Amino acid sequence: MKTHYLLTILSEDRKGLVSIITSILNRKGIEIESISTARTDIHSRVLITIEVIAESSEIKFISNKIGNIIEVLYVENALIEDAWYQKVALYTIDKAGYNSDTYSRFQKFGAVMVGYFQDEIIIQKTGRDEDILLLYNELEGPYLKNFSKSAAISLKPLEEDESSVIRLAA
Repeated sequence: MKTHYLLTILSEDRKGLVSIITSILNRKGIEIESISTARTDIHSRVLITIEVIAESSEIKFISNKIGNIIEVLYVENALIEDAWYQKVALYTIDKAGYNSDTYSRFQKFGAVMVGYFQDEIIIQKTGRDEDILLLYNELEGPYLKNFSKSAAISLKPLEEDESSVIRLAA
């Protein structure tokens, strides 16, 4: 049965690396739900987080295949419900639908107002998919104009490198 997994990859920076990884996934027919790539505090390293939908047997094979790329330092895979990750969601609501009840509803979910443009209010929520969906369901209706969420971001592999953890904490 196919399910959601989170692949977290720590690698030396290399042009075309994301393309190589996505090609491996595409050749196996693995659906990519989201992908995030960013430099770490060590500027020659990147952290790649990919949410995929696949069979458990495919994930083991893919993790090994990605781990064999010379620049890759670490690959971790986990079921999405067992993984530590965060996403950022933005909700645009019509100003006409904003009142004290709306304010208390998005505050109850730990969301914050981050912008106000003409007749729209932008609300931001950081959390896991289930948290983001709860707020979406709460705001859904005639005043919710737009919704978007980011790719998953995870720091899990950096725990393996104690020097990175110490630098992040300092």
